[in-house]
Amino acid sequence: MTISLNNTVRKYLFIVALMAHTSVFSFENALTATDSTESNNSQALFSQSTDKTEYFETNDFIDGKLKNISAAIDFVLNNNPEILAAENAYQAAKKKVRVAGVLPDPMIEGTFFVDPIETRNGPIEKQIMVGQKFPLWGKLKRQKNTAVLMADNAFLTLQNKKIKVTFLLRKSWANYIKLHNSIQILDHYRAELESFRGIALSQYSTGIGKTLHPILKLQIEQSLIESRINSMESSLENTLNDLQTLFNGSFREEMINDDWDITIPSDPVDYWLDLAHKTKPAFLVAKNNVGIASIKKELTVRKNYPDIMAGLTYSLIDQTELPGAPSSGTDAFGIKLGINLPLWFKRNKARVQASTLNIRAKEASLENTWNQVVEEIHSVQKEYYKTEDTYIIYRDNLIQESEQMLASAFSAYETGNISFLDLLDSERMVVKVRLEYEAANANNRIASAKLLKAAGLIELKE
Repeated sequence: MTISLNNTVRKYLFIVALMAHTSVFSFENALTATDSTESNNSQALFSQSTDKTEYFETNDFIDGKLKNISAAIDFVLNNNPEILAAENAYQAAKKKVRVAGVLPDPMIEGTFFVDPIETRNGPIEKQIMVGQKFPLWGKLKRQKNTAVLMADNAFLTLQNKKIKVTFLLRKSWANYIKLHNSIQILDHYRAELESFRGIALSQYSTGIGKTLHPILKLQIEQSLIESRINSMESSLENTLNDLQTLFNGSFREEMINDDWDITIPSDPVDYWLDLAHKTKPAFLVAKNNVGIASIKKELTVRKNYPDIMAGLTYSLIDQTELPGAPSSGTDAFGIKLGINLPLWFKRNKARVQASTLNIRAKEASLENTWNQVVEEIHSVQKEYYKTEDTYIIYRDNLIQESEQMLASAFSAYETGNISFLDLLDSERMVVKVRLEYEAANANNRIASAKLLKAAGLIELKE
């Protein structure tokens, strides 16, 4: 058996090498195009860091406390397990983009004849074929565009996780400060009630107090305050557990610093809607889904168009004893071309119709998502302004007025103008105002965090 490498054979070998090079070249182009494509996605709208930090930076602390909640947010965004999982999913989606839109894997086939086929040059014993499918009509480009949008959705999912975790952190932070301050207020009030009870017992024992009514009323008040403190301490424990989860086990209570860094501008609702249109992950994902559905329809339509199969065959031919063989035992090369024939028209038409309906469904979902965003922003903005008004009333008026009332009540009690029970009622009212002030402050802070979440923001940048 001999192999003759004439000029024709060299051309065939060159074609094989060119096919292999084409596959590699398409893959390398995909890798290069990915870097430029990804820079045009939603990543430009968000600031993110993929560096993982295990500990707080030294300059994040002032006197052992975090200087502000932003330092806590930075740490949580780099260490929270939920965010790390979404980050890994995003990185995996980016890897898929790098190999999307490349040529399918080549195929190699071997045929071994039980009864060799006789030719004039000799019997064909074995045949090897290398083939490559070449999708036409822009199919590979559309596959890549789909992968890019899906990677963008993975990034938006990551951003949504960050926004959600940031909101939960701000909410837990505000609740902790409210509960911590409220418990301190009630502890102070409990101590004062004990002093009042001592005075009431002394007055009753000396005959100044005519009945046990003030003593019993103080005992009931003390029990109610004790119950309220227990309830708040339980809520505080739950809040600390939430913070510990968000910090991935690295939270310490002494880190808390009452420094709220959100300043909400008094802009109209259109300002927030414009921000949400650019940055709200749920809306942007729905928008991408419409694009993905449109590309998939284009791919479905193009499935009805044929693709080309090209390949080379190499036939191993044995020696023949037949007379007149021009090239006895010379192996043969051949070129193989083919196309697929999408002839099942009803199937083709049905899948195009299904793709069209899918686009309409995604468009309806996009419209519904935007309507939900608009409703959420309108509702949360109203809530924020109401809580802000309430907080300002307590901060600028009620706190000062209640303190003045209590000071006046003490003066009146010392001069005998009001009774002991009247003084107790005044003290109770001051405590009530202080507790409501802490609640109003927390509600306003949580409402501001809700507004950022509704607009799809981690923080508000000027």
